[in-house]
Amino acid sequence: MASKLKTDVLETGSGSGTIALNNQLSGMTDVSMPSGSVVQIATVMPNIGPITLATASWTEPSNLLRVAFTPKYANSTLIIECCFMYGGGNSNNVNHFKLYDITNSADIELSSSGVRFGVHGSSRQVDHDLNDCDNMNLQVVTTASNTTARTYGMFSRNESGTVAKYFFANPSASNLLGNAKPILKITEIKG
Repeated sequence: MASKLKTDVLETGSGSGTIALNNQLSGMTDVSMPSGSVVQIATVMPNIGPITLATASWTEPSNLLRVAFTPKYANSTLIIECCFMYGGGNSNNVNHFKLYDITNSADIELSSSGVRFGVHGSSRQVDHDLNDCDNMNLQVVTTASNTTARTYGMFSRNESGTVAKYFFANPSASNLLGNAKPILKITEIKG
């Protein structure tokens, strides 16, 4: 007997941009879901507006770009993705990015090589002017390890110094420039 995929969409918080998606296979229990099935997806896409950071310490550009998540299975695979607009301020200073488990103050699947520290992405932008920007995409795959609630977010830091870096919009206020909502998404895959 074929099962139908049922999708429930729940939007929470007026204007918050938070959307939670829960997928259920009707007629089947969670236990009978085959390995590799999508168990749940949680995402946030807030309308933050321009943020400027100028620090060599790991800093969260905005706490609106967080997802609270409770895995259903300890052996699940979690795919954590973040997409955001970023401008390096036409500087030769490298900026680094990482996805982070805020609840447990824990890095997620970072590794180092020699004197380098682990990141999920880096960018150096020396282009035309400070309004040059890129669409950054970060992704990490990890094991849930337990079914305890946790919150994930994205953090950033400059290579050194206090060079201004721009998130989610071009820094200049002009009707010729853009603003883009960032996205943080977590997909749980049954192990």
